[in-house]
Amino acid sequence: MTWLALVVLALVLLWPAPLLLARARWPHREPRAALVLWQAFGLAGGLALVGAALAIALAPLREGLFGGLHTVLTRGMAGLSWAHAGLLAVALGLGAWLTGVLAHRFVRTVLTQRRHRELLDLVAEPWPVKDGGPGSGTREGFGGDPAHGRVLSHPQAVAYCVPGADPRVVLSSGALDLLDEAELFAVVAHERAHLAERHDLVVLAFTAWTAALPGLPGARKARSAVTTLIEMLADDRACMVCDRAALATALARVGSAGAPAGALAAGGGATVARVHRLLEPPAPSPLIRLAAYSGAALLLAVPTLALLLT
Repeated sequence: MTWLALVVLALVLLWPAPLLLARARWPHREPRAALVLWQAFGLAGGLALVGAALAIALAPLREGLFGGLHTVLTRGMAGLSWAHAGLLAVALGLGAWLTGVLAHRFVRTVLTQRRHRELLDLVAEPWPVKDGGPGSGTREGFGGDPAHGRVLSHPQAVAYCVPGADPRVVLSSGALDLLDEAELFAVVAHERAHLAERHDLVVLAFTAWTAALPGLPGARKARSAVTTLIEMLADDRACMVCDRAALATALARVGSAGAPAGALAAGGGATVARVHRLLEPPAPSPLIRLAAYSGAALLLAVPTLALLLT
């Protein structure tokens, strides 16, 4: 009863498992491992859900999943009852829906990011750079590549990045007035970490999952948790080149500011928890990391092998 195991796995991964992981405390110790586990939840859950429906729909043909699909493609629905044919259509439609929503979100995000970059180039000023160059870490340089930096005239302290092939790091004039040199450098390092690891693409998959299955609490929990985890990952990478206390102070000052669509803000989600984590960094746990990576690999292997052996 392979299809029954796939149904149970899909239900667990789409409902109770995300709720339990969202409440866990260990992801703050190992955010990258937790992020991989969240991705495994989404991939394995979708694969199990679609695979179970296909396996049930094609069971009367007794040719396995791939043999049954080949028979349907070459000979039509002969051998399937109306109920099984309807379930097959639902399964194929669900797979197409999930893939289509992801593709639509990707295209829309890319276009939104492009429009925002074009608007920034019109209304914002380039980063001012001293003769000493952008790596000086001063207010005039901020560090990083000045060609990607923009200063937006706005009294509110705002810092965010717009990812893409031609990225932008944006600071408001309010942020320049509020933050000192070390804090500015830390904020820019945080934004450059987002750009280097393309966290926007990670969030995109979970945004698409939420849009495709809006009624599932697990999907909403996943998106919220992943948003926090990528901010923690950017914090950790920024702390490799900046002072932890400076970044914590900067986050506390700009934490209430959001980001436009398609962008990633320094404040991001769970600012209070992130500031606390920066000031009192939790000890990493190789055991937790190993368990999370092993669990993710197992979750992906189970539905894959089940479908291959069906």
